[in-house]
Amino acid sequence: MAGRLKPIKVAVVGLGRAGWNIHVRRMRGHEEFQITAVADWDPERQQEAADEFGCLTFSDHRRLLREAEAEVVVVATYSNTHSRVAIDALKSGRHVIVEKPMATSVPAAVAMVRAARKARKKLFVHQNYRFTPEVRHLLDVIEDRTIGEVFEARIRILGFSRRNDWQTLQKYGGGVLNNTGPHFVDVALKILGSPVKTVFGDLKLISDVGDAEDHCKVILRGENGRVVDLEISTACAMPEPKWTLLGTQGTLVSDGKVSKIRCFDPRKLGPLHVIETPLPGRIYGNEDVIPWEEREVPSVGRSIGDFYDNVWAVLRERGKMVVTAQDGVDIIKAIQAAKRKSLFQA
Repeated sequence: MAGRLKPIKVAVVGLGRAGWNIHVRRMRGHEEFQITAVADWDPERQQEAADEFGCLTFSDHRRLLREAEAEVVVVATYSNTHSRVAIDALKSGRHVIVEKPMATSVPAAVAMVRAARKARKKLFVHQNYRFTPEVRHLLDVIEDRTIGEVFEARIRILGFSRRNDWQTLQKYGGGVLNNTGPHFVDVALKILGSPVKTVFGDLKLISDVGDAEDHCKVILRGENGRVVDLEISTACAMPEPKWTLLGTQGTLVSDGKVSKIRCFDPRKLGPLHVIETPLPGRIYGNEDVIPWEEREVPSVGRSIGDFYDNVWAVLRERGKMVVTAQDGVDIIKAIQAAKRKSLFQA
């Protein structure tokens, strides 16, 4: 189908890790997308893009917006500039793909959504983790009630390192909650399955050399009573299961590749009644037998394609956005609420 339709012409602003290694890499060699222009401070990066794609190159995004032919602008600049560059691109009449975090404050995120509505253009927030096999698997398990009603989820993104790049600095919107956090806050909100009622946050700086946090704990409680406990740290040297789902009929743990599931069929349970009188022999417990079933399965859920498949579907096939701009705002709201609760200061 893609071959019968015109490719989406794309300009990429920012050719760093995300811009080049994620966005350009995904579009490279795919006929649905044509990179027509790039902007970056670094002349060597500009030349690298020109040599490969024959595209226009700029050192400033405003000049790119004036001179480049592009239907979509990818914003992959420093986190603290996402909102400003994205709004400029929307005002120029382009759709926007903005790297996470979409903004570093709730007002900035809301302003981006308003700019998109005013321009009648699409604002895609690059929450690509939502599309991964492991996340689709977790959402399938919850929807299918494989372990009953999920009442708590735990997410652990752990490692130990000492970073010294710009993402360790608050002035650029750094810190693990802004940079790694949006992926997993997004998943947490999907797992929660209801509006957030309460937020707990604790942020610390342990081993990085900047002034932004490298360890964070965020706990979200939904109006439905479900809890998601998220921990992201580059100051933890021992592993824990990446994903844990606690359900009324069992538990799932996963490293992101293989899921171990222990569950039971409630129809196979024997009768059990409360006994209020003292038990004979002062015994503790009872003779109840839970018919456990245990299995390992690949952590692979029903595929919905990837983020850029959805961009194509929305812009060329009138498809529905999987990650909406409002989803992006909700992520920033949760992140900012956790920061307020933490009162972190380096």
